[in-house]
Amino acid sequence: MPFIKLNPHPLGDLPNHPDIDSPSSQDVASLIQTILLEADPLLTKLRSNLQTDSKGRPSPPSKAKVELSQGLHDNEFWVCRQSDHQDSAIDGTGSWREFEAGLRHNHAEHEMEYTPSVTKVKQLLNWDKDSHFDSSKRIEVLNTGYKDFIVELNLIVHTFHPQALIRPRAFISWTVSASFETKSENGEQSTEAQTGFITVQVPFRLPNPTEASEYGQLCAEIRESVPPRTIFGHYASIERVELVAPTTLETSSGRLIQWTMATTSEAGGKIPQWVQRNWTLGGVPKAVVADVGLFIGWVMKRRKGRLEEE
Repeated sequence: MPFIKLNPHPLGDLPNHPDIDSPSSQDVASLIQTILLEADPLLTKLRSNLQTDSKGRPSPPSKAKVELSQGLHDNEFWVCRQSDHQDSAIDGTGSWREFEAGLRHNHAEHEMEYTPSVTKVKQLLNWDKDSHFDSSKRIEVLNTGYKDFIVELNLIVHTFHPQALIRPRAFISWTVSASFETKSENGEQSTEAQTGFITVQVPFRLPNPTEASEYGQLCAEIRESVPPRTIFGHYASIERVELVAPTTLETSSGRLIQWTMATTSEAGGKIPQWVQRNWTLGGVPKAVVADVGLFIGWVMKRRKGRLEEE
């Protein structure tokens, strides 16, 4: 069974962590390897098999058009987008350092800064400081070397308007992020090797209050951290950001940053799936495209603030 899926995992599927008295036999490094083995092949399948719009969609202030794909994969509705951005610290785009700082490090916290609906992010667990897991150790998967892992369990709360009609949504997300370097067919590093990072988010569910659970303290912390009337939803996502070498993809302005993201989600509650999937009604496809412009606008604002300080 795939690990990257819409159906949320029970907390018992979390890897061992020193701060929780868990009965799990999961080793964090082994689970990371399982996820990495799934992530890139799944992203490739989604890019190939989903129905793609005939033309790119704008997402201002980003100068890059967004290629949007959507449809069913293994009975789950997935939305995928890809956009190519000039690697430059100018209006309408961002440099590689800005993309890496904004999307790889403090991923959930930064998402709250540029996504209006995200109103709270709480890190529940962090495996980076686990003495049994070396987050800097390199893991080889399918001719790709992954390293510098960020592994955490987050609680993410979305608040929508009008609040009287739409209840808050909370999501429990186990997040794995790593930088990577691709290799040539013979396994050697080449001058055309591509570098980037990948972030995978996997959904977990909160047990019902009547269910017996060994994670009582963690469950209590989650319930105390969400607003009244919150509904728990779930989503899975794969995000790959790649600095494409000039020898493989080049413009007159130099290197490009290729940003690819795919997600499947369920908001929960009484919002029909057809509404969640509808562009006109502001469903997931429209939000996925809008995220590109929201991020670029946030990058530009942060850059302007740094320049003014200087």
